[in-house]
Amino acid sequence: MAKEYTQEHIMKICLPPELYLAITRFQVQKEIGKSYAGLLLITKAALQEQLITKEVYEKYLFRYSRKLVPEEHPQKLTTEQQKDKQKIDEKARSFGSAYDQWNLHPDVKWRQRWIDEAKKYQDTMPEAKEFLRKVQEHS
Repeated sequence: MAKEYTQEHIMKICLPPELYLAITRFQVQKEIGKSYAGLLLITKAALQEQLITKEVYEKYLFRYSRKLVPEEHPQKLTTEQQKDKQKIDEKARSFGSAYDQWNLHPDVKWRQRWIDEAKKYQDTMPEAKEFLRKVQEHS
């Protein structure tokens, strides 16, 4: 017996020019495909609106952040090194997400935890340094 597949999960949307250009700029900035740019922005918005869990967000953040053109000579990493690199990459991306949510979290403890975390990585992770710069400008 054949399974029935629906296409209800497929969404075709018509974007106003401003949003189309914003997605295109995001695509170029992240060096990802057009579909991934849109899906990544939707994923970020879904987390911001608390419609998905942090785990679901990180899963799709990793999936939709893959660059169109991979590194020319990727290093051969051990499984352990790959896991460590993935954790570092996720941590780097998390600073951007935290800043995106900054205005949604007026809780001083939440904000201080992110500031402390960024300070730990500011010398080794440009994203952490940028996060601290933005937070300082914001206050």
